[in-house]
Amino acid sequence: MDLSWLSVFLFGITCLTLGYLLQNPFFLSSSTFFFWKKKNNNSTAVSANDTNKTKQTKMTTKPPLEIEKLAEFFEDFKMVLIVRNDLKMGKGKIAAQCSHATLGIYKKLQHRAPKALSRWEMCGQVKVVLKTETEDDLLILQESAKSMNLPTHITIDAGRTQIAPNSLTVMAILGPADLVDDVTGRLKLL
Repeated sequence: MDLSWLSVFLFGITCLTLGYLLQNPFFLSSSTFFFWKKKNNNSTAVSANDTNKTKQTKMTTKPPLEIEKLAEFFEDFKMVLIVRNDLKMGKGKIAAQCSHATLGIYKKLQHRAPKALSRWEMCGQVKVVLKTETEDDLLILQESAKSMNLPTHITIDAGRTQIAPNSLTVMAILGPADLVDDVTGRLKLL
């Protein structure tokens, strides 16, 4: 009788351990349990396709942005959102457009400048919202930021609610606070 309880206990522990290990992505990626991977009869065709996909991925992978180097030298990073005031957007529309711009620049930097994003996150994810009066001013600011190797993202509205389609609404700039201030220092708070 004692042996049956012991075997049930050991079986339960084994199931729990196996369940935990199968959920762990590191464990599944290791070659220890190769028998879990699907076997394919067309292994040469799959290998050729995988090689082509790898080559295409390497060709389409973009190099890291210059801001990635700046993250090693500068400590204070911030994001500035520049809103076009001439569009007369409502408060909710401005909030939505600023959210789009924040997410857009975040996605752009996620793979090409992860150190810069980490630096910004360590600084408390500082965001400042400023205003500009025209689309031309927004584009001039973008060129100024690009000349300093600062990443930008401009949100283009679909035009379903308050403003005309394809309107440039908000630009996000992320980088060292001093460099961002050099670009946006003359602008006023929204």
